[in-house]
Amino acid sequence: MKKSILTLILSAVLLPFAASAQNIKFEEYDLDNGLHVILSQNHKTPNVVISVMYHVGSKNEEPHLTGFAHFFEHLMFEGTENIGRGEYATYVSEAGGSLNANTSWDRTYYFELLPSNQLELGMWLESERMLHPKIEEIGVSTQKNVVCQEMGQTRDNQPYGTAMTKIQANSFKVHPYSHDILGSEEHIRNASVQDFQDFHDMFYKPNNAVLTICGDFDVKQTKAWIEEYFGDIPAGTVEPRRPDPNMEPKRTEPIKDTVYDNIQMPMLIEAYPAPAYGTEDYFAMDVFNAILSQGNSARFQSQIVDTKKTGLMAMGMTLPFEHPGAYVIQAIPNGVDLSVLEADVDAELFGLLENGMTDEEFQKVMNMVEMAQARSNSTIEETAESLATAYTYLKNTNFVNETMENYTSLTKEKVLEVAKKYIDPAQKISIYYLPKQN
Repeated sequence: MKKSILTLILSAVLLPFAASAQNIKFEEYDLDNGLHVILSQNHKTPNVVISVMYHVGSKNEEPHLTGFAHFFEHLMFEGTENIGRGEYATYVSEAGGSLNANTSWDRTYYFELLPSNQLELGMWLESERMLHPKIEEIGVSTQKNVVCQEMGQTRDNQPYGTAMTKIQANSFKVHPYSHDILGSEEHIRNASVQDFQDFHDMFYKPNNAVLTICGDFDVKQTKAWIEEYFGDIPAGTVEPRRPDPNMEPKRTEPIKDTVYDNIQMPMLIEAYPAPAYGTEDYFAMDVFNAILSQGNSARFQSQIVDTKKTGLMAMGMTLPFEHPGAYVIQAIPNGVDLSVLEADVDAELFGLLENGMTDEEFQKVMNMVEMAQARSNSTIEETAESLATAYTYLKNTNFVNETMENYTSLTKEKVLEVAKKYIDPAQKISIYYLPKQN
């Protein structure tokens, strides 16, 4: 089973809030125990997605017990009181389906894709995970080894693998975004079964979750099964730990950091403060970044890679944090010192801030938004996650249908006004990744 973790390796994520070509139709309601339910029918294929998103990620962990949210992503496949160890995935595969899970800084997401006639099976599996998970020594010990091995494979022993760790540690000194999703091996190794049980009791409850069902199903029957399988699960009684979104103080001077890694090519990382996911400022920063780094005619590509030839690549991204986060630029030099590449990156970045963008550049980005409509939420898996994310982060499920308007309401002037709030030289972070010295 493939596990996905959000890491720095900044892929070309094109305008992540682009809306679908047509509005997504859905119905939502709450059970008495606080579980939020979202139903979205799509009869194009005889399949259905059953998903549960828990509002817990790495930012909800205690500073001495990091990595717990990601640990639970694994642990909750261990089995339940009624599902034997290792049998969870077998139920799904034998029914002709697939399953997966992923953890971010802000939420943990589980889903099954099944033939429509196996919808009840998916509900039973997710209700079992919610009501009867096994948090005991054998499963905890097994997953400690699995998770710590993953730390080595995907972060500690991977070229540039600690980049996200370094960005977060430099960007956040107070907010728990200061540690990465995988957390500390020492914390995981030393944690007791009771530590994990306490974390579970705080977060993995119906009143801290969203159940989303998308695809080919009968609404009346589905609602009856939802009540049957989820209605009697007790609500959590422990108040979830929620950090203050604005607890991070403003930086007053730039930060420089150097990392010597087992790499062949140096890498430059720059980071600045950024708005929270889904806010008006987030859309503006997304457009600002697209001018710089989306497409062959974007400024980083055309000037740094094609014209000056000081970089092999350069791209940026506003990280999708629920709370105010970070705008990150990543660049690889083309035979020049990182200081030269940094100067060229800054020339494009601050040149755009000072001189603005052309009508042509702005229209190109708006065209990209329209093109992205046809690609986003094209599957029931994508739709299920988009709906769950909109409710979990923003408590506004219809956000999935409002995205396009948030882009098209922007002007060139507004984009630059917002960018100037965040791209501040006094708050700049520069990280140089350099090959280890012999």
